[in-house]
Amino acid sequence: MRFAIQLVTSKADTAVETQEIFSFDRMDEELSIHDLGLALTEAKSALAALQVAIANAQVMNYSLRQRPCSSCRCLRSLKDNRTITVRTCLGKIVLPSPRYEHCRCRSGSGAIAPVASALPERVTPDLLALEARWASLVSYGVTAALLSDVLPIGEAVNASTIRNDALRIAERLESELGPEQEVFISGHRAEWNNMPIPEPPVTIGIDGGYVRSWTNRPTNFEVIVGKSVPEEGPARRFGFVVGHDEKPKRRLHEILVDQGVAMNQEVTFMSDGACNLRDLQRYMRPNAEHVLDYFHITMRITVLQQMARGMPAELSAISPAAVAVLESIKRHLWHGNVDRALALVEDFGDGFDLIRDPPPEVRKLRRYLEEFSRYIGNNADLIPNYAERHRYGEVVSTAFVESTVNQVIAKRFAKKQQMQWTQRGVHLLIQLRTRVLDGTLDTDFKRWRVQPSLPENAIKLAA
Repeated sequence: MRFAIQLVTSKADTAVETQEIFSFDRMDEELSIHDLGLALTEAKSALAALQVAIANAQVMNYSLRQRPCSSCRCLRSLKDNRTITVRTCLGKIVLPSPRYEHCRCRSGSGAIAPVASALPERVTPDLLALEARWASLVSYGVTAALLSDVLPIGEAVNASTIRNDALRIAERLESELGPEQEVFISGHRAEWNNMPIPEPPVTIGIDGGYVRSWTNRPTNFEVIVGKSVPEEGPARRFGFVVGHDEKPKRRLHEILVDQGVAMNQEVTFMSDGACNLRDLQRYMRPNAEHVLDYFHITMRITVLQQMARGMPAELSAISPAAVAVLESIKRHLWHGNVDRALALVEDFGDGFDLIRDPPPEVRKLRRYLEEFSRYIGNNADLIPNYAERHRYGEVVSTAFVESTVNQVIAKRFAKKQQMQWTQRGVHLLIQLRTRVLDGTLDTDFKRWRVQPSLPENAIKLAA
């Protein structure tokens, strides 16, 4: 039994053409599960042959239609026949690219290559989408291996090609980002009051992580990761490299715009109180509330309590009292009583000044107390009544952002491996990874299908 797959081409001005694309044989006398239907290798070969046949038909039809001069409609002289290579999800295809001389009715030098001009990218969007999605989740080498399994037999993919294509897509996303601004609040209060009733509040958590540096070994550089969680609708993630990204506030603003957060809508920003995070949150929305993460407060107090319990033997008698004072400080901060908490910290630290020749453990505890006092003092305006917020079911910690940091950075960048990165590579790859996790990268590719092709610099990078 012989099976044949044929391609039927029907053009408006020519007769119908039929050509055989792929054929295979099966035994008439036997029926085996091993020969049932198409094998995977046969299916790949059939699809690859179909891709080549359709692409060749499109290219030849286009080049023939472009041969007449647009002015006098005379046929241009054929200069030579060349080929171009295009990478697709079904393997590389070599396409004919004839070049024509300039028509006599027009002055000009050189040749006209209609196919090469129409296909400057040399790689299909479907393949770019696969490469960008997989490269954001696993290493470039693993992505190349996965694509080699998907492509027809014998088609190999280079890891450096995957990297260049993925970063090219990320650069296009970055080029679409608007200019940075200090203030993103638009309008005035009268306009906000006349706006429709806003949607439920949005909670935005921001935290940081660290990635090993390639250019400045063995140091690390900081990556900021955030998550915007509305009460209704999907969450959105964002991230950037501190010091490398020139538009951090614009990036956060675009997330709010994509989620439809209006100017009169309530937004709660939560962070650990770092200076760069406080600056990032300012002037984003008029009804924004900035809250210090309670988890970071308790984490610092827990460290101080462990140090108090580890007092030397001659001061072990004061350890229970020191732990109790720190517990009282935590309780005051839980209820938003910042002034009382700072007074207890100051009194607690002054008590150690009475000790003559304090041991190293006491000096270290004293230094940590001073740092904690500065931390609370600098973020006093960000400390609310956590107990009241908790009773009303509002968020008091950035635990949901801690999981997002692990999700975004994860093993792809730092976890359980000794990889080192450049700031540019991490920043661009994070833009892809956050979109893949949010499920918005496919939307970007659909939008690009109706827009002009990639920028010229990105085309050169791909070549």
